[in-house]
Parts: sequence; structure tokens; C-alpha cells
Amino acid sequence: MRPAAGTLLAACALTAVSCGLLEEKWPREVSFEMRGEAGLRAKAIYATNFVAGDGGGSVTQALVFSSDTVLHTLPVDTAMSIARDRRWLVQVEALAGDTLDVSVAVDVDGRNLLSESGGIFPDAPWRYVYVFNQRISGSVDVKF
Repeated sequence: MRPAAGTLLAACALTAVSCGLLEEKWPREVSFEMRGEAGLRAKAIYATNFVAGDGGGSVTQALVFSSDTVLHTLPVDTAMSIARDRRWLVQVEALAGDTLDVSVAVDVDGRNLLSESGGIFPDAPWRYVYVFNQRISGSVDVKF
């Protein structure tokens, strides 16, 4: 009887692995798309090395330890690994007094987390924070 039980357990384990039942469900990749008037430029600051928490009054406060700054020409379509930190922050600023009318989409591992349109105005950057298993408000205050 023991060999049959061992065979059954091995078959169940093989089925679980092949069906993805034992895979980690941690976030691996964030995809960021920003559409707007082609050719306009924007400055984007990306970070995964930060802490974020409830700052009270439905404002999330984020303290960034390190980041990357990229000058993009619209449209933007990029993907980044978040497997190690399981968090991601983006801040987009209009350049030289421009106002950008944009549509933005953020996906994590193919799941859409955000899809919105609006303006990015001078001195009023657009921000988005994703932190795995942590509630984040729509209003974000970022310190670098």
C-alpha cells in the first residue's frame, strides 16, 4: 500500500507544480504607459528603493532613498522589474512650463491597476505609488 500512496502524492505534487499552484504570487514586473501629444517631453523619476505610509488625512507619504530620472518623449511604454522590492514609484513632471494632456496605464504582471487621463501642469507633478500588500491613497507626498 505504501508505494501506491507515494505514487499518488508524487502525482499530486507534479500536478500542482505544472498547474502553477505552488508558484510564488509576488509581483514581478510593472508596465507603465503614458500617451499624449507625440513629441512632447516629460521628466520621469522612477524608484523602488523607498518607504511609504499613511501620512494622515488620506495622504500617502513616501521617502525615496534612490531613484532614476529619465527624460521621455511621449508616448512612453516601459516595463521594470519589481521582484526584489515589490514596490514602485513614478513621478512625472512637465518640462519648461508645458502642460501635458495624458492618458496613463499601470499594470503589474499583466493586471491593470490604473487607467486614467488628465493633465500634468507646471509645478504640479503626477505621481503614482504601488506597494505590494499595503494600502496607498490617491494623494501622494514625495520626499527625495
